[in-house]
Amino acid sequence: MTGSPDRVTVVSGEDLAQMKAFPLHGDERLQNKLLWKSPNGDTIVGLIQMAPGARDVGHNHPSATQHTWVIDGKVSIGGVEAGAGSYAFVPPGVDHETVAGDEPVTMFYIYQPFAPEHDHHH
Repeated sequence: MTGSPDRVTVVSGEDLAQMKAFPLHGDERLQNKLLWKSPNGDTIVGLIQMAPGARDVGHNHPSATQHTWVIDGKVSIGGVEAGAGSYAFVPPGVDHETVAGDEPVTMFYIYQPFAPEHDHHH
């Protein structure tokens, strides 16, 4: 789903529940719902739903940050426990594995490329 660049886009909880998900990394226990993608496709916003005990194997994003909010359940991100309401920031190049606890997990995430030459003052 991508919104119109000139108006607010709201997806109801009911529509969100009906939105198609696809397996993350081909694992049916990791379901990804793509909520928004930037016009050039580099920034991605979505929901990941993990089955109890599911594991997203260790990996890193060499030139992107990942912001994750745990909505439901308990998860370990990069070896650090996070429960509902927690926020995790993964800097570029940092290895991280995500492991769900004993209950289903829902996480909201933003995957955003990192431009080291970006001038934050202008």
